Amino acid sequence: MSEELDTAVRYRLHAEELRTIAADRLSQENRDTLMSLAEDYEHMADTLEAIDKTNQAMRRRPSVG
Repeated sequence: MSEELDTAVRYRLHAEELRTIAADRLSQENRDTLMSLAEDYEHMADTLEAIDKTNQAMRRRPSVG
């Protein structure tokens, strides 16, 4: 597994942990903040997966020269 995909998996786990913590918070403000952070982790994971996909495509391309 590439470094990008490994990090993406960890980010998705962090996002899930934040959602779990948010479910136990009494304050709506705290829940909203934790859910926003979880969304940010998901977005970063999506970005890393896109980078990995691009890197794989670039490695498959024949070199020019």
